[in-house]
Amino acid sequence: MAVNEYKTNSRIKIMEYLIESKERAVSVSDIASHMKEQHCSVNVTTIYRYLDKLEKDGNLIKYAAEKGDKTTYQYVEREHKCDEHLHLKCVKCGAVIHLDCCFMAEISRHIAEDHGFALQCRNSVIYGLCSQCQKMQNKQKV
Repeated sequence: MAVNEYKTNSRIKIMEYLIESKERAVSVSDIASHMKEQHCSVNVTTIYRYLDKLEKDGNLIKYAAEKGDKTTYQYVEREHKCDEHLHLKCVKCGAVIHLDCCFMAEISRHIAEDHGFALQCRNSVIYGLCSQCQKMQNKQKV
């Protein structure tokens, strides 16, 4: 947070929750539930406003909702350079993996050259199952 930024107990608790949950995307209702558990009264509108601010500042990625799903948010360190890579999101547990590897240059080049399309990576998500959820799913099949 900037030095002159307005800090409140609720903003501090929201940021703490986002940082501690940074390996997965969380919804506004997840944040509101956590705040209630922490005995911190905060209006849902306040949560939305603060999340919008964090997104504009580059500290948060907003993942658009699919039909019937909730929009989710993930705290990111600025050095993640989320504008330069895709994101893999587990549909089961909500984990988000940053696809920050040499593969990105190859896929971006292929899409540009063969399909005439320039990737916008920041909010781009590929949905699937993480390795942990795949293992659990395979155990359930046995």
